[in-house]
Amino acid sequence: MTDQFLFIGDYKKQIASDNLLQIISNDYSILDSAQLEAVAECKSYLRQKYDISKSFNPIVKYTPVAYNAGQTVYLDAPAYIPTSTYALNSYTLQNGNVYKCTTSITIAEPFNINHWTLVGVQYAIYNAVYPEQLFDYLQLYAVGDVVFYKNKVYTCQVQTQLLSHGDVLQINIAGTNQVQNIFPDDPMNGVKYWGNGVAYEVPNTADILNANYWAQGDNRDQKLLMTCIDIALYHIHARISPRNIPEIRTHRYKGVHEDIIATKSRLLYPTYSALGWLQSCADGNDITPDIPQVQPLQGSRIRFGGNAKIKNQY
Repeated sequence: MTDQFLFIGDYKKQIASDNLLQIISNDYSILDSAQLEAVAECKSYLRQKYDISKSFNPIVKYTPVAYNAGQTVYLDAPAYIPTSTYALNSYTLQNGNVYKCTTSITIAEPFNINHWTLVGVQYAIYNAVYPEQLFDYLQLYAVGDVVFYKNKVYTCQVQTQLLSHGDVLQINIAGTNQVQNIFPDDPMNGVKYWGNGVAYEVPNTADILNANYWAQGDNRDQKLLMTCIDIALYHIHARISPRNIPEIRTHRYKGVHEDIIATKSRLLYPTYSALGWLQSCADGNDITPDIPQVQPLQGSRIRFGGNAKIKNQY
């Protein structure tokens, strides 16, 4: 399977492994395709307001290589074979746990716990921690503040500028914010305000159990994850029998028929369904997911504000 936002371990909360393998006919390419379709469907609703390159960062199987900060990985390894030999630091799967070899096994032997170190359970999820706070263009920064942005660590050289009320009036653009930050990679002023930055990555020598570089846990947005899974499972069942999709899959994908509202321009699905949640996120009415937004904010379907309020003094 290719690296994607979803992986097979994500389905355990919603469907038994045996049932999942049954509906995909033990063909992982079917699951692969359904996942791509589900993520594409989600992106089509969210890309105007949210940074989909960050929101849908793929999860990958952990191997001892260099990683970018924020990368999500899961544990898995080939099953232990008593007739094989193993090199130092190699990984294997035994009784649902992933182990790391601490003693080279040059002569084949049954699994010996004394020659291995437990890393974690199969499909346990880790994320590469950020070395500093993420840059946020709406925050106030002082000289010397350190941020992380696009795989580099930057140190503030010029403090955040605040526009006066008169400056905002001169700009004359609705919604103009007084906080004026320069992005670290700005081609004109980035170096002046943030320096050149220092490239950062998790070194390949950093073991996944090293808390300085790794944290156990899933840093993907869990509601977005659940939504993608609901969509993928719906499409997989639709492949089997479009006219006989299980009720639970239809309910989680688009809700019950009585709750769907038809307008002149489109169907509005209930927010408890995957499609309804995505519509509400896109419209920005009552749901705001905890996923990275495009900086600066843009693409909102609902426009608001007017010219800056004029302060009259007499």
